[in-house]
Amino acid sequence: MKKYSSTFGWAGLLLVIAGLVRYYLEGVFTWIENVALIAGTLGILVYLFLNFATLKERLLSRSTLQTTNAVFMSLMVVGVLGLINFISGQHVYRHDTTAAKQFSLSDQTKKVLTALQKDLYLTAFYKAGTEGKIKDLLDEYSKLTPKFSYEFVDPDLKPEIAKRMGITAYETSVVSYGAKDEKITTATEEGLTNAIIKVTREGVKKIFFTMNHGEKLPSAEDRLGLSFAQNEIKKKNYEVGSISLLEQQEIPTDCAVLVIAGAQYDFLSPEKEKVKTYLKNGGAVLFLLDPPPAPSFDSLLAEYGFKVGNDLVVDFSPAGMLYFGSASVPVVGTYESHVIVENFGNTMTAFPVARSVQLNRSLPGGVTGQVLLKTSPNSWGETEVNIVGGRVSFDDSKDLKGPVPVAALVTKPVTSDSAHSISGKTRIVVIGDSDFAANNYFNFHRNGDMFLNTISWLADEEDLVSIRPHNPEDRRISLTAKNSKIIMLVSLFLLPLSALVAAVIIYIRRR
Repeated sequence: MKKYSSTFGWAGLLLVIAGLVRYYLEGVFTWIENVALIAGTLGILVYLFLNFATLKERLLSRSTLQTTNAVFMSLMVVGVLGLINFISGQHVYRHDTTAAKQFSLSDQTKKVLTALQKDLYLTAFYKAGTEGKIKDLLDEYSKLTPKFSYEFVDPDLKPEIAKRMGITAYETSVVSYGAKDEKITTATEEGLTNAIIKVTREGVKKIFFTMNHGEKLPSAEDRLGLSFAQNEIKKKNYEVGSISLLEQQEIPTDCAVLVIAGAQYDFLSPEKEKVKTYLKNGGAVLFLLDPPPAPSFDSLLAEYGFKVGNDLVVDFSPAGMLYFGSASVPVVGTYESHVIVENFGNTMTAFPVARSVQLNRSLPGGVTGQVLLKTSPNSWGETEVNIVGGRVSFDDSKDLKGPVPVAALVTKPVTSDSAHSISGKTRIVVIGDSDFAANNYFNFHRNGDMFLNTISWLADEEDLVSIRPHNPEDRRISLTAKNSKIIMLVSLFLLPLSALVAAVIIYIRRR
């Protein structure tokens, strides 16, 4: 009977495996699984009984002891690795290695979340099992502050909640803060952060763009329009409108920021007076000035210490020539110390066809200010601005030597009539170019952030001054048919064959 012991052993093992597999598939024990497991166990026991002496001898042999020792050491290593994995799971550390830091929350999101005064709750209506990417994003938000929490609701399983919140489509989220709710249908950081901004802001501030002087319009969608800028401003819970100063008695008191975006014709005296009155009452104005013959508003701005150059900034730095192939597009890569540009780091902003903007060494009483941006040392302010297509060269007697300032700002406290107490602050930012904020250049490096941060600072909302949420970069590799075949041959044939050849060589040498 001993000669059939192997048959009993193999048959028993197969029956046990079959019984376990069937139980795994069916999810319940029936008489079939029970018979298979009992018969298989008996077969294995018969094999062990008939081969007890032989198995005992093998177990006590030197080779078996060595194998047992190797298995034991392997289990020890696996156990240590498991313990390390358990400990690391309790103390998570993440590091974003992508070039654009697309898996890290932006500075703006961090500022908005850490500024929460009370609990903010998000309800995400997703079908069970489809949460995917947004769950990872919400986890990142919740790690930043205990005031942010979220819940997933399947609208099919809990239709009463979906109906109460007015949900009509899957993958819709509702951000609730106090009595305010905001719906979003995107699973992006930008969409979520903008929704949080809307529900946490008290009231809606208005941004007005002047018109009728050849300015860039916020509604224009052409390459030199400002529709991109307008859309981003609206996402920050601002209202955007246009204003004709000739038709208005005065600039509205609810105007948070007045934007003069590249006026090509000078304002009339009554219009300038309205701007002056607005500023004296604590208004905020963003002047985007193009080079001559565009107006410089020099008389108005001189009252606050600005000195606008009658020049064209030319820049022969490698960065500008590399990106644009023209010296008429100065590129700024280093920034002064101010909240508007403090997070720009080593990134760039470009100002196509710009003029210089300086501050006088001695500013008027009560006025404080600073230069924001300067071009490279390879630039200068060219005063022969009427030369088109000609060669330019630096003239020390007339031109402004680089680095050339192209943006500056000032503030001035505003006193009220009651006992001359301070009741507000006038804010002015002057940038010697309007094209940098146009659609064609808005998404170049930090151009858009420069414009939006300036608007937020002028509107006295410095918590919104930061880097916008990242847009994922398209870093796909394009392969030709030949390259694809090479990769397939290497991965499927060459590497396995190399391993096989190495194994054979090692075996032969050991023999």
